Amino acid sequence: MKIIKYILLVAALFLLWMTEPLWRKVNTTTSPVDVHVEEQKNERAKFIAAEAKKEKDLEEKFGKKPAPRYSTGVPSAVQKYWDKTLQDPASLEEERCSPVRVGSNGWVTVCRYRVKNSSGSLELRQDTYIIKNGEVVK
Repeated sequence: MKIIKYILLVAALFLLWMTEPLWRKVNTTTSPVDVHVEEQKNERAKFIAAEAKKEKDLEEKFGKKPAPRYSTGVPSAVQKYWDKTLQDPASLEEERCSPVRVGSNGWVTVCRYRVKNSSGSLELRQDTYIIKNGEVVK
């Protein structure tokens, strides 16, 4: 008798599952929350597209945005500039560079570093660098 009850229960559940599309109510109305969420998605998509366009325009004008080194934030273009211009590049101690931002003439960063001066002692310096097309044009 117990087995028949289980078989009937399983059959009833199977029947309900098979006929679900016929009796289940489909929500055809749109709630104000759904409308608001869709509006936010559209605004976000527009904002992201505008930011991507702005970034593309800047890259066309000034070249690709320099990627800073993770540990100190020094862009590779600044490192190459230091290697070419410093009297003793081996004595260079990088402290920190500010995040690379856009300026009127190119990508701009401010770097603090220490380097040996003519007397042999370390001197703290802070310079602003303008990077255009991967090169420092200070």
